[in-house]
Amino acid sequence: MMARLVGVVLGTILATSGYVIAGLGVLGGWAQNLDLGPFEPHRPFVGWAAAITGAVLLVAALTPRPKRKARGRPAPADLEPPPVAAAAPILAVEPAPEPVAPVGEPAAAEPEPEPKPTPAVALTSEPAPEPATTETFDALRAQLAALSRQEAWSEAARTLNRLLRLADDDREKALSRLDLGDFARGQGRLDDAAEAYEEAVGHARDLRAASPGPAADDLLAGALSGVGDVAELEGRLNDALAAFEEALALRRSHGEDADPNARRALSVSLERLADLREDRGHRMRALDLYRESYDVAARLAAADPARFGADLASTRERLAELEAKVAG
Repeated sequence: MMARLVGVVLGTILATSGYVIAGLGVLGGWAQNLDLGPFEPHRPFVGWAAAITGAVLLVAALTPRPKRKARGRPAPADLEPPPVAAAAPILAVEPAPEPVAPVGEPAAAEPEPEPKPTPAVALTSEPAPEPATTETFDALRAQLAALSRQEAWSEAARTLNRLLRLADDDREKALSRLDLGDFARGQGRLDDAAEAYEEAVGHARDLRAASPGPAADDLLAGALSGVGDVAELEGRLNDALAAFEEALALRRSHGEDADPNARRALSVSLERLADLREDRGHRMRALDLYRESYDVAARLAAADPARFGADLASTRERLAELEAKVAG
């Protein structure tokens, strides 16, 4: 309705304006002196165009529009299947009709069915379940090491959790926390690794206080090396230096009487501390530590070249680099 009214008003204005502008007539004094600007030379054409446009608008506004037929909405589809009449059950075997006794004669009593004997059941004794194999701490550690070499990290994590639950005394608790620190550091979780190594140090100190000896010293030195490694990665160089120096002092305390594994660990501790000393600008101290490590590695390689020859070559190369830096 509003569109029709607008069409009528606009059509009337355009038609009357074109009527006057084209010179077809006058409506009083309206629009006789209307200036069309640049369209003044084309005044008749403008007037006829306005008049025709207005007439078209009037016709369109006044012409009744046919009503649209309302479309019937489609009936909603019934997705439920039609009910199916239940068929009467068909008996595969029809029952025989009961005999009817003749009139006057008593019906014979039905004989009672004899009870069927119960079949004897042979009682067989089931085999007793096999006792569950108990996991030992050392066996779980060996399994954890094998899984880590295979990079089966999900199974290694489950094995490590069992190892942590199984740990009982200070030695096992220190070793399990040491393994936990190594696992967390390998995954980049340095905060978890630092906490695990600190717990390992605590249990190792308790073990060393209760049962001093080379094994306790080696376990404590390993835990301290883990603390130093994480501290160095986190930029806490003073903490790393203190941990490495204490670990080195423990490994040095056994001298030449230590087994090859302990002497190799001594060589590694010397090189860790030497690298940290070099990072802090103490090149002469680092050079002395590398020379000591080279002597230890040379004696190990002389006794077992196949096992320790590669370590000696690596230490010799690193020592040559450091000597070149000091000389240059």
